[in-house]
Amino acid sequence: MANKTPIRAVFNDSNVATGLAEFQSGDTIALTHGGLGASLSIGSAGQVLKVNSGASALEFGFVEAVVNIDNATNLESATLATGDKFLISDGGTEGRATLAQVDTLFSGTSKTLTNKTISGSSNTLSNIGNSSLSNSAVTVGSTSISLGASSTTLAGLTSVTSGTVNIADRHIKTTDSTNLVLNEAIDISSAGAITAGSINLSGNAVISGNLTVSGSTTSVETTNSTISDKLIELATGTSGTPSGDSGIIIERGSSNNAFIGFDESADKFIVGTGSFTGSTTGDLTISTGTLVANLQGNVTGDVTGNADSATALANARTIAGQAFDGTGNITIASTDLSNTSAIALLTASQALTNKTISGSNNTLSNIGNSSLSNSTVTIADDSSTAVNVPLGGGFTILGGSGITTSLNGSEMTIATDGAVVTETSTDTLTNKSLNFANNTFTTTLAQLQTAVSDATLVDLDDSQTLTNKNIDSDNNTITNIANADIKSSAAIAFSKMADLTASRALVSDSNGDVSVSAVTSTEIGYLDGVSSAIQTQLDAKAAKSFAIAQAVALG
Repeated sequence: MANKTPIRAVFNDSNVATGLAEFQSGDTIALTHGGLGASLSIGSAGQVLKVNSGASALEFGFVEAVVNIDNATNLESATLATGDKFLISDGGTEGRATLAQVDTLFSGTSKTLTNKTISGSSNTLSNIGNSSLSNSAVTVGSTSISLGASSTTLAGLTSVTSGTVNIADRHIKTTDSTNLVLNEAIDISSAGAITAGSINLSGNAVISGNLTVSGSTTSVETTNSTISDKLIELATGTSGTPSGDSGIIIERGSSNNAFIGFDESADKFIVGTGSFTGSTTGDLTISTGTLVANLQGNVTGDVTGNADSATALANARTIAGQAFDGTGNITIASTDLSNTSAIALLTASQALTNKTISGSNNTLSNIGNSSLSNSTVTIADDSSTAVNVPLGGGFTILGGSGITTSLNGSEMTIATDGAVVTETSTDTLTNKSLNFANNTFTTTLAQLQTAVSDATLVDLDDSQTLTNKNIDSDNNTITNIANADIKSSAAIAFSKMADLTASRALVSDSNGDVSVSAVTSTEIGYLDGVSSAIQTQLDAKAAKSFAIAQAVALG
């Protein structure tokens, strides 16, 4: 059935119907007017016109009955945002609002929650007083701690089962001085430094990282220790010139301890015993011990002792034709030697060739001249005249004028007679020359004058007149000589004359003798450069013309 356009009456300005016309867009019919053949009631305030539940007619109703949420667009899987909108009635005024307004409402309003579960990991609860809690205390072990309070002591704590326990000051101790016993395995692989006076572990301790012990002594009291390390370094950190012995010390109770290590002062490995302990440092006093082991390589020093079971050589040997296995002594005769012709035997007569025999360590006897390569001895006199005296031959020492020789056993005596002058003999010399420069004479001048029959000899201690004598002034000092006593041709060195007064001029007196004047050498120097008579020059200086010239010059 097609839609029909309704007809309406057309009225003039006087409200008089003048004809009919179709309803136009915007034309309405007031329901208060009659003429519809039915009575239409108006709904109450706030209602809207809607289709009835039977979809057969229109009726008035409230808006909540009009909005069909079940048939609206499904947004159940959408993520809500604070800007999303919804319908709301605010005191009778309907409209839209956002979810942000709801968030503001609940965040700024105190509400009482009943039978609600709040996640502690996702929420923060603050300002909760004990009175607001059904249980206002927490019991740890046998210690009850009020919420909001604190406690530094926990009594009756038997176990802590949490994954991690953080201790702020890193100290765990007991007040009764007993040890802290940790019965279970403890993993400290990720922990920091642990500082304690002592840690006793009754179980196994597994350390996956490095272990550094900074104390002075490390004690291991196990029965046996197994170490997987192939190298063990002692005295680690040593630098420069090493000092002090290092090694392994074995504690032996009341007996001296044993040492296996390196003696630094001797620069040798050593095994021995001593009174040292594991805390001893420096050079140890070590008594050499006995090492029981198989040796391979070079051995320096004496080797003593005997093999435990050695009674014979493992392989018998032959020495100079004699069998030797070490079980007994053998005798080697000279005939057993393979080269007897090249061996000198003490009991055989043999010729030695190119051999050197020390005369200081051996005695040679019964050697004839013919057995010596040089059978003579050369003897020379002071004029280099030499003779060869055969060894084993004779050599005669002859006497001469005033000298006799004699033999008495192995001694020879050389004597002199009166013809030989000696230091202790009194002799008369005839036709002999004596060198006064090389000899000392004790004879007096009178004896000498008598001996030489010459009265002209000069006595140095007496005053005498010398005639025709030459005195060398270079080698003698001449004093108190007057000028008249000096020949014009004589020359006497000043060093040989008596010293004069220093720095004085010499003048000659009326006798022509030289003497010292009062004029000094400095005053003599004032005359140096004088070209004419000094008095003449002084008179010229004092002339009237000079005085005038000087006055003019000086003003």
